[in-house]
Amino acid sequence: MTFMIASTKGRGLERMSDKATRIGIMICTAKRPRMLEDCVDSLLAQQLAGDWQVEVCIVENDAAPTSRGVVEAVPAASPVKVRYYQEPRRGIPFARNKTLEVGLANGYDWIVLIDDDERADPTWLACLMRTAIEHGADVVSGPVRRSYEAPPPRWWKLLKPIVGPDGMTLDEAPTNNTLLSARLIRPDGANLRFAEALTFGYEDIDFFSRAHKLGYRIVWSPDAFVEETIPASRVQPERLIARVQSTAAAQVLAARLRRGAARTFATFAPKGIRRLIGGALQCALFWPGKRLGSEKATDSYYRGRLRLARGLGIFRGLFAILPNYYSTVDGN
Repeated sequence: MTFMIASTKGRGLERMSDKATRIGIMICTAKRPRMLEDCVDSLLAQQLAGDWQVEVCIVENDAAPTSRGVVEAVPAASPVKVRYYQEPRRGIPFARNKTLEVGLANGYDWIVLIDDDERADPTWLACLMRTAIEHGADVVSGPVRRSYEAPPPRWWKLLKPIVGPDGMTLDEAPTNNTLLSARLIRPDGANLRFAEALTFGYEDIDFFSRAHKLGYRIVWSPDAFVEETIPASRVQPERLIARVQSTAAAQVLAARLRRGAARTFATFAPKGIRRLIGGALQCALFWPGKRLGSEKATDSYYRGRLRLARGLGIFRGLFAILPNYYSTVDGN
């Protein structure tokens, strides 16, 4: 049986090529079997081209096989095979590198990265592949629609979505909705891997930034949507502050790995000092108003906390003192 792609650009149905294309969709997961099941269900519902051989590979980042049952529940007659692997070393880059090794071992031409708390639109994979082929891209990234179980605080700035046409050039990408050519990871290509020192985030931006600097083309696919539900626990004030500190630490450590300790210290230490002092002063100034229940003072107090967290994160990154933000699992 031949499956056809429904074009998102109004040009009807078409095959991508006459040669079979092997595609591996990779999911890293840890202790979130319900979310993972929803993600896998969305992948099994993808519109596939007849010249694709598509498999889903789940990498459990834990010694306990919590999610094996999700794989075992997939019908044997499913056109998409689901494979299960484990990476017992806890840490995002270890699991991500496991997906790359799996991709090489299984001989995939393209590798697609999606998070276990996301659900893909039925045309998601078709849009990513079409953009890659039409624009001669090595990497394609798509948008994430986010919904919140609880509203974020007023003082928290939401991520600004990328806005641009199909094929718009990017200089980096995350791993929450991204297609990449196996050329990036093959020994006869760039042989790239995620930096295993970045166990607390930013390993994805670092990976694709390095790919961009090597000349690999990263583009945008605005119709390749995934949806993510943000658990209420992730928008609690202390959790958001911890995230900001972890992100700052990861960015600085990534810079240190690329540029060396001395140059990185000279660049970031003054910024860290300014943010520590400024954040502490802002917290002290608005704390009394927060205690009295003033919304404006409360917002200013927490913005000071964020500034202070960025300063602390900078020095964590400079001295490679690892935050533990990702040791807490949000969702189930």
